[in-house]
Formats: sequence, structure tokens, C-alpha cells
Amino acid sequence: MRIAILAAGLLGVAATAASAQAQTAPAAEAPAAAAPAAPAAGGFSDEDLKAFGAAMTEIQKINGEYGPKITAATDANAKAEVQKEMIGKMGAAVQASGLSAEKYNDMSNAVQKDAALRARLTEVLNAAPAA
Repeated sequence: MRIAILAAGLLGVAATAASAQAQTAPAAEAPAAAAPAAPAAGGFSDEDLKAFGAAMTEIQKINGEYGPKITAATDANAKAEVQKEMIGKMGAAVQASGLSAEKYNDMSNAVQKDAALRARLTEVLNAAPAA
């Protein structure tokens, strides 16, 4: 059950992430924020959003790798095996980002529902790294 919830959250955010990244054409550089770890829209800190962005990027790569494999699978058992492997890699990517599956899913749901949070995520992910 937990894996199914994680998979739904992981797959659901991929479309949102692609949309958020597509909307982020390079703009004039904004000055760095004075408090980079302050809670952002949705109650998530900049560090949370950066971790979420890192996990999202890896999940998009995994989706790109496994999408054709799932499509090419010849029967339900083969598809299930490929999906199981994909979900395992997605879970590992989330953990490697420093987020729990639950927090990642919470953030994914919040990003999908909250335009201000999506904008903040885009801003944080596009911010120039600190020198």
C-alpha cells in the first residue's frame, strides 16, 4: 500500500515538475534571499524545496528510462516487474535527497494544489548557488 502511494505521488509530480521547469525561462538575476532556509509557501523551507527538486529531477530521469520498458513489456507480469523496479529506484532517489517518502508525497500534493508554492519552488530551484 505504501509503495502504491509513493508511486502515485512520484508519478503525479513528474508532470507538475516538467510544467514548473518549462515555465522557468531565464530571467534577470534576483538578489539572493537573506534567509535561505526560512519556511516557504506551504510551510516548506528552501532546503526542503531544493531536496524535493533534486528528487524530482531523478524521478523524471527514471520515468524516462522506464517508460519505454513498461510500454515494451509483453504481459502483465513483465509490466509489474518493470514497475516494481522503477518504484524501487524512485524510492531510493527520494531517500537520497534526504526526504522521507511521506514528506515527498506531502510536498508533491502541495505543489500540485498550490500555485504560490509552485512559484516558490521554481524560484528556489532557479536561484543562483551561493558563492
